[in-house]
Amino acid sequence: MSDHNMLEHLIGGLSADMDADADPEDLHRHLDGIGAVMETHFGYEERRLLTVLDALALDGEPTDLLGDLA
Repeated sequence: MSDHNMLEHLIGGLSADMDADADPEDLHRHLDGIGAVMETHFGYEERRLLTVLDALALDGEPTDLLGDLA
């Protein structure tokens, strides 16, 4: 299952449980799942971007070139 589909599934489950007045612990489990998928996805994206940035021959410090993004 792709990250997009997994997030859609988890958010749908969270929404359904919110509508059903589920126990707060159940809602937290949904949020934990959403957070885990997002952390994994953005960690993957960061590693891919770092590979590209490392391959560039840039003069200067990363903060000089990228500002707050560095």
